[in-house]
Amino acid sequence: MPTHDLPVLIAGGGPVGLVLAIELAWRGVPSMLVNTGETTARHPQGNTHNARTMEHYRRLGLAEAVRAVGLPPDHCTDVAYFTRFTGDELARLRMPSSAEKMRRIKARDESFLTPEPIHRASQFYVEPVLLRHAETLDPVDLKFGWSLTGFTQHADHVDSVIENVATGETRTVRSRWLAGCDGGQGHVRRALGISYQGKGGEDVTFMMGRMLSSWIDVPAISDVMVNPPAWQNWTVNADTRTNFVTLDGKGQYNFLSRLEDGAEPGDIDVAAVARAAIGADVEVKVLSVQPWVAGNALVADSYRDGRVFLAGDSVHLFTPTGGFGMNTGIDDAINLAWKFTAIVQGWASESLLDTYESERRPIGLRNTRASRELADRVATMDVSPTLEDDTPDGVRARAAASDHLNGYEEEFASLGIQLGMRYDDSPLIVPDGSPPPPDSPVDYVPSACPGGRAPHCWLADGSSMLDRLGKPFTLAKLGGTDASTASFEDAAAARGVPLDVIEVDDGAARDLYGRDLVLIRPDRHVAWRGNTPPDDADGVIAMVTGGP
Repeated sequence: MPTHDLPVLIAGGGPVGLVLAIELAWRGVPSMLVNTGETTARHPQGNTHNARTMEHYRRLGLAEAVRAVGLPPDHCTDVAYFTRFTGDELARLRMPSSAEKMRRIKARDESFLTPEPIHRASQFYVEPVLLRHAETLDPVDLKFGWSLTGFTQHADHVDSVIENVATGETRTVRSRWLAGCDGGQGHVRRALGISYQGKGGEDVTFMMGRMLSSWIDVPAISDVMVNPPAWQNWTVNADTRTNFVTLDGKGQYNFLSRLEDGAEPGDIDVAAVARAAIGADVEVKVLSVQPWVAGNALVADSYRDGRVFLAGDSVHLFTPTGGFGMNTGIDDAINLAWKFTAIVQGWASESLLDTYESERRPIGLRNTRASRELADRVATMDVSPTLEDDTPDGVRARAAASDHLNGYEEEFASLGIQLGMRYDDSPLIVPDGSPPPPDSPVDYVPSACPGGRAPHCWLADGSSMLDRLGKPFTLAKLGGTDASTASFEDAAAARGVPLDVIEVDDGAARDLYGRDLVLIRPDRHVAWRGNTPPDDADGVIAMVTGGP
């Protein structure tokens, strides 16, 4: 059994595992990724790549390729609610198409607080994009069709046994760390005995309890729709509630329906349920069906055990309301990757990894809580038995439903969740005494208060401030300041910490960042800021890298 020595073994080839491998490779760190399946996902899920995730893709050179899959650029991204597709439209939350958003980005529209707005594309379209890119990276050893079957921790490494699913061949892989990105039912978390805590998906009603996710093709759906289509098409009536999430703009959907009490997935005629929701006898091709549980807000007790780390669904399980799950997992991977890199490259000690859990677990709790609150609102909606009646009572019922549903905009306008995550209590952050903006799931207030994401702004040359930030720590000199950076550069050099110093002689950037000098981490969070260098620059460099 040949043994491989490498820094990181990654278990799980979904978006979190693939992004971790790609990010490590971008930083020059080798990894091996094993994934039990021989291919990427074959069933649609994770239909939203939020602004923060798209910013990561932009930095990795992947944003354009990701935007090329999913909804066609000119397809409507509205969220609409109907009694049935052949019935009344109850509410519509209007949102610009991808093409419109990108036109406004190219015009440097300052109302956008990111250079990479949210993109609607199912995970099973995006995973192949990530995989194809990973296949071009020499530092990544991809092993799809291989399963992690066991691992043993030692003082300075982990020995893992992997097995070729098709042939039964086994190998022992020796790695410095093991990253479990293998999902809620994956091997790594269960082998460690780490449990989830929080609220599970109790059977209550639609989007709270047992559900079916079906991939369906309805070629003739446009022939029977009496209202304009949307990206998410909800049907609400006294018989049932469903959601048709548009995949390709041509009739394929991720169709979400409730699994009634006592029923098993094989008992359900998915095509019949879909036809009832549509309100017409059209052909429905069922391509695949998966059961799942809605309403989860679960976070693992721990994000690590020794040299084994967990990320993505391995440490947090979401209900899909808000689209927070996969995106939170990708941010886990980015946080973990720069810390692995720092230790491999020798400019931080292993103690830096203690901050992975202390920074990311509060975000997992925050985001699962927000998603659960949105699910509660969807689940508790009362549906009048007269909703579809052509009577005065029916008119009043539809008006009441419209008022209620128009209040759901919060689920689809969650910029605070996307861009407002903060590490204020992290030992790697040097506070400057300024108050951080209030934490809101909806509203994002751009701020360079240490702990938060480095904010975007358009510079005079037409680029984004985020595009000026490098791979390592970045020390930005803003607004034409003549403040010396020599003490920072000397301190970083003495500790071997890579540091890019950039000059941004732009008044808007200086006003937004609020100080002449700003130190930004490799994951694009502000670590320190001031108008003059600190008295103890070495102490600041030590603090932000987790050193003594």
